[in-house]
Amino acid sequence: MRIGLLGWDYSGIDPDGTSLVEYGRERGHETSFFTLEEIAYHPGPEGVELTLKGEPAASFDAVINRSKLYGDDWRDRVERLAMLSNVPGPMLFDPVDVWLTGYSKFLMTQKLAAAGLPVPPMRSAVSLADVETAFEEWGDIILKPSYGYRGQDVERIHDFGSQKEVAEDLLTRFSTVLCQPYYPTEGGEYRISVAGDVTPINMLKLPPVGSWRCKTLEGASFERIDAPDELVDLSVRATRTLGMTLSGLDVLPHEGGYMILEVNPVPGFLSVLGAEQHRQVLAGVYDWVERKVQEGPSA
Repeated sequence: MRIGLLGWDYSGIDPDGTSLVEYGRERGHETSFFTLEEIAYHPGPEGVELTLKGEPAASFDAVINRSKLYGDDWRDRVERLAMLSNVPGPMLFDPVDVWLTGYSKFLMTQKLAAAGLPVPPMRSAVSLADVETAFEEWGDIILKPSYGYRGQDVERIHDFGSQKEVAEDLLTRFSTVLCQPYYPTEGGEYRISVAGDVTPINMLKLPPVGSWRCKTLEGASFERIDAPDELVDLSVRATRTLGMTLSGLDVLPHEGGYMILEVNPVPGFLSVLGAEQHRQVLAGVYDWVERKVQEGPSA
């Protein structure tokens, strides 16, 4: 098959995009890398023709999407992804509607909740008064933008009186922020990565001493775990609900069950547990793509 990899960019910040290209070649596919900036319209026999890095989009059997929608030029980037999603021919893993839902914490939570999956309650806030209302209801809250990544601009408000400036700063920069209750993280946070039908990366992240953040880039420790069946099933259900091929879920143990905090459509650090798990992720993606292409778009 001819498979394109719609990557983040050419900076190398996402080495897993390159890994997917190389692994596809190992499996005998003709694979190539391009970015959203390299999607273009041209005159064609039927009026217009979409090209991917100069090649007709219709010449591809499938496109694996790891694209970046963040940035000041997000309108242009969403438009290009929508253009590609509308082209008959290549199957896109995953199309623009899935990507927009995956990027938006509001849309993601709305869809997961509608499917009966466990997610935190939340409020939108456009003013300091809105944040205060959330604080009065929940007592200890998390504030963050709906569109963000790598845990940036996520703040905990445990004393509203002394932390008003933190809330004001987020509101100034993002106009609308998401408020949700803070759930204790001392017992750790699960990261489950779903690749097609398999979950090769199952681990527990523990915050460093004195911190509530389970971020490996900020010193959180992590260890591989044999995830319970119910956690794996929940993670796969959430991924299928959102229509994703590859996802990274952050899940908290909560009141005898679990709470889904986030489902990341571009999970990174896929080699964090070593080469074997990394190749299992790549294989899971290609197993899924190959099967879906063979079944056809109506399957």
